[in-house]
Amino acid sequence: MLIKLMQEKQINQSELERETGIPQPTLSRYLTGATKSLKFDTLKVLADYFNVPMDAIVRAETPPNHPCD
Repeated sequence: MLIKLMQEKQINQSELERETGIPQPTLSRYLTGATKSLKFDTLKVLADYFNVPMDAIVRAETPPNHPCD
């Protein structure tokens, strides 16, 4: 969901780092799936920045429907 929010706001990781103060490596690890969770404070900063509830940041993208074989 974070990728979608970034796309909607038309910002990249570097810009998000500058705007929020969250280190780029932290953002990168989360965006690539290297880490599955973020600290509460980090979630709060992101949620405030994007003006969304904290659960919107961690909500998984809905995978496309694939027909059963």
